[in-house]
Amino acid sequence: MRWLVAALCAVVAIVPAVAGCKQGIGERCQQDSDCASGICSKSDPRVCQGNGSGVDMTQIDAELPIDAPAPPPRDAP
Repeated sequence: MRWLVAALCAVVAIVPAVAGCKQGIGERCQQDSDCASGICSKSDPRVCQGNGSGVDMTQIDAELPIDAPAPPPRDAP
């Protein structure tokens, strides 16, 4: 019976450690250790930033793709 109580206590102690995951880039944080990258911005709203090791996902790509070719030139009347 004691081993069952000990096993339950171990599970209760381990579950919060496993459930507490790090935030991804762009997600809210309070301190550097909250982020998977280890970098929390200093401005409001505080969000996780990239560490410069890859593509910076904090920048917005607002360029529109070309969805149709330009119309052909018109002949003179």
